[in-house]
Amino acid sequence: MIIRTLLLLVTALPATTFAAEHIDAAPLGSLYQQDANRFYEPSQLIKLESENESFYVFHQEYMAAAREGIVILLPDMQTPPLNNSGISFLAKRLSDDGYDTYTLTPPDLSYAPSLLEQDIALPDAEKPAQQTLAPISESNLDEYKMALISRFEVLYNTLSMTQTEKLVVVAFGNSAGLFGEHLATLPNLRIDAFAVVSPQLPNATRQKHLASNLSLISPALLDVYYSFDNPIVVDNTPDRARWARKTVNLIIANGSFLEKKPIHSNIKGSERSYSVFYASYSVSS
Repeated sequence: MIIRTLLLLVTALPATTFAAEHIDAAPLGSLYQQDANRFYEPSQLIKLESENESFYVFHQEYMAAAREGIVILLPDMQTPPLNNSGISFLAKRLSDDGYDTYTLTPPDLSYAPSLLEQDIALPDAEKPAQQTLAPISESNLDEYKMALISRFEVLYNTLSMTQTEKLVVVAFGNSAGLFGEHLATLPNLRIDAFAVVSPQLPNATRQKHLASNLSLISPALLDVYYSFDNPIVVDNTPDRARWARKTVNLIIANGSFLEKKPIHSNIKGSERSYSVFYASYSVSS
């Protein structure tokens, strides 16, 4: 009798009584900072401020007899900078070769739709027959890109180099594609080489222009991809090589264009000499 009464009481209670409280997941950026404070030496952590938010840069000092230059590593979006099998290993090897390495913490990626991209109630007759949605919207992609560039520029302005030292940027995945878009606008940055590893963009429209954007940047370009990489990366590699060859041919054929936009070229005094810096490497397992 008592058990039946308790069962009746439980079934009479509203369902919301037993509903678990929803707790939003912590932003990846905060998790990266917690990992940095816990696993990294404080002397190798640099805390910088960008647009009213702080972020960490992981620094490894050169371990050779002389410093050759500086390498800035840009991890892929939503990828931890502390990755022993990837970026951390590369940073250590570059440090052994005489380069100061700086690994940026990637900014958080927002999936919230903007006001311009939210669905508007339309009559059935006015609705399009089919809508194609990008994995990441243009506005969210631009927001991530601006945050990435802002962090890079904050770090860039803190660096000091001699005239003989080189500055190399190594970018991975989507960060490589977005930073390549920025370099295609020819910003006033002293970058000697730009290496992209598995470059791609999570947006069909932006991905279509990736090859042409990479061909327009002024630093020397190194393109690295894996034979088992994302099909978007592998299938787009021949197109990137074609655009690079086209850009170099345009420079050689049009000297006035070269004076305005020195792309993939060396200029020595009054004598013009041209060098193709584009190279593509396939890494297999």
